[in-house]
Amino acid sequence: MKKVLFVVDEKRMGGVSILLRDILRFINIKKYDIDIMVLHNNGDYLDDLDKRVNLIYGTPFFETVDYSLKEVLKSKNIKLIFKKLYLIFLMKTKLIGKKIVKERKKCLTKKYDVEIAFKDGFTAIFTSYGDSKRKYHWLHTDYSMYDSTANYRTLFQEIFKNFDKIIAISNGVLKEFTKIYNVSNTEVIYNLIDEEKIIKDSQKEKINFSKDKLNLISVGRIHPMKGYDRLIEVLHKLDMDNYLDKVVVRLIGSGPDDELIKELIAKYNLQDKVLFLGKKRNPYPYVKNSDCFLMTSRYEPFGLVILEALILKVPVLACKVLSINEIMNEKFGIIVENSFEGLYNGILGIIENEKVLKKCHDNLKDFSYNINDIVKKIENLLDV
Repeated sequence: MKKVLFVVDEKRMGGVSILLRDILRFINIKKYDIDIMVLHNNGDYLDDLDKRVNLIYGTPFFETVDYSLKEVLKSKNIKLIFKKLYLIFLMKTKLIGKKIVKERKKCLTKKYDVEIAFKDGFTAIFTSYGDSKRKYHWLHTDYSMYDSTANYRTLFQEIFKNFDKIIAISNGVLKEFTKIYNVSNTEVIYNLIDEEKIIKDSQKEKINFSKDKLNLISVGRIHPMKGYDRLIEVLHKLDMDNYLDKVVVRLIGSGPDDELIKELIAKYNLQDKVLFLGKKRNPYPYVKNSDCFLMTSRYEPFGLVILEALILKVPVLACKVLSINEIMNEKFGIIVENSFEGLYNGILGIIENEKVLKKCHDNLKDFSYNINDIVKKIENLLDV
């Protein structure tokens, strides 16, 4: 039985955690002895995995790996600030390798056949300096928009040489990554998605939205990259132009921009038209009963939420991001320029012409997302 280790920095709910959960549901888990190394026990996701999957947690040294220096300084926690500065020092001086070897010995008790650094950034460092037989690194980020390795470029140039293969979740992600790092041992494996579970979860709660309204929805982390601040500004202009009288927009999620979004909604007096519902463990009943899903991200490497909406037969209005054309086409939704004007005109278009969404909705009867080849590719990596 192959011993496999997945490495993540934390376990907050998000695209990476959801993808890992779905991978573990679809591969033939009986073939493998699987551990998940969570470097920093932050968040409450990944707690409902198959009982055969073992969670391991990192030492206190890794407490700051999923926090930026800005976040740590803002906390005013002296101990946390010292830990972060020490970590940065080790990475800048390239002494991090020796430290990783020591810390791995404290928390890992076996040698692995396959180890996967499953998130961009620090997990690659952790895996690179390990002694597993085969090492893979999974890329989830649009490196043209956000590069977590930018301040440590020479360190990562050396680190990526230690991987047997680097996996990207889309051709767009791979293209931007290879503009920075000259690597050839690469492969694209699209994200898995648990279609059956999404449909089943969407039926767990009965949601009744007013049919007299155009019900729009967006689900995601309330973070600057997701563009919710820009969305509120767009909705404010639409309201000023008298286009929101029969529109309700629901936002589901939580994150560092929570207070900002609440303040903007109150500032523009949009409380009756923009409903900020916060974090929901199961957002799918809300998505299923909406007329259109809004994907407003400033940048997005894949857009898992788009697939979730399409699976629930809900048309999508999406900003043009890196890999949008690999996920959907305008048969199933509307792709707009990634700008204030693009969003404004796109939303205005579906408000003024209900036939646009109806046509997309009818086309979605034929939508399917075949994951069999994706599962096979993942198992091939683990079976080598």
